[in-house]
Amino acid sequence: MNNIIKKILRPFYYKYLTIKKNIQLHADTVRLCQISGEHSPKVFYFGITEHSNMGDMAQCYCIRSWITENFNGIKVYEFAASTVVDDRFGFLDKLEKCLIPEDIIVFQSGYTTQDLGGVHELMHRIVIDRFPNARIIMMPQTIFFKSQERRKLTSISYNQAKNMLFLARDRVSYGMALEMFPNIMVRQFPDIVTSLIGTYSFSNPRSGILFCCRNDSEKLYSDDEITALRSRLELLQKTEYTDTTISVDFKIIQKDIKHYLELEIGRYAHYKLIITDRYHGTIFSLIANTPVIVIKTNDHKVTTGVEWFDGVYDGYVYLADSLDDVYLLAEQVLKRGFKYSLKPYFKKEYYDNLQDLAYRFWRGKNLV
Repeated sequence: MNNIIKKILRPFYYKYLTIKKNIQLHADTVRLCQISGEHSPKVFYFGITEHSNMGDMAQCYCIRSWITENFNGIKVYEFAASTVVDDRFGFLDKLEKCLIPEDIIVFQSGYTTQDLGGVHELMHRIVIDRFPNARIIMMPQTIFFKSQERRKLTSISYNQAKNMLFLARDRVSYGMALEMFPNIMVRQFPDIVTSLIGTYSFSNPRSGILFCCRNDSEKLYSDDEITALRSRLELLQKTEYTDTTISVDFKIIQKDIKHYLELEIGRYAHYKLIITDRYHGTIFSLIANTPVIVIKTNDHKVTTGVEWFDGVYDGYVYLADSLDDVYLLAEQVLKRGFKYSLKPYFKKEYYDNLQDLAYRFWRGKNLV
């Protein structure tokens, strides 16, 4: 009976969501109209997170923190990618009326320079195509294209942005960026959530193993294989299972990301070991000062991302070649003693210097 009722109500629910989204789109466009005529510098942050994955929410939180810390006193205007790409209310036309040369556009970081789904890459292109001379910071990106046609389209579009600083999130993406975008400034930069590593300490007792595993097309190992591994590891420690996506509406999370992020990190801090195929599962583990074993996925994002921690957090991060390797590594890690304390590195070495990097680039082009 419940399924029948759901089936009857589903069209009305989708209609409700459409109306709600249209209201939001209109409100965002009105906000842009109100900005028109402001002649003081502004920061436009495009692509804020619209789902409940805490990895992406953590990026949003860290980008906001970085903007506040580095552009104190400058007004910041945030818009979702779905708003930017929707042309029904003339978003880009309104943006053109309020964008001045001193403004800075910051794009959301993540797995968004790709053709696997979502609208972020489209957002990048339509903004760059319309405003090729804008000062842009593309926060760290993972790059992956199945279609050579889409890859070429992206290359042509991004190469127009002569004043864009493009940050690549891993070694493979950096190589792709150098090849695809020879006309723009490209740097290899760690995920911005790494700036939180070393900023939290926990004194609670620890026990057990937490599996943080994805459930999408990127996963390499089946649910049955992961379940079998958990059964083996139960002989060593009790295991639990989670993912970085939580069951809270993203709009609620957006209102207080720090609260939900600290709940997530605090949870990771109760375990002796984390096993994950999530890149932000890896970073959350380190923020919680917890050793982590990383298992492979179907692409390079996680495995190459781990390279950032070599020589920085040795003894806390392990990359497993197979699930059998996971078991052997877990045995070794659980026998070791840990202080469960890590020093900050990435904020100091990278993100405290990012604004200066961008301004030196723009200053060299007489844009500052």
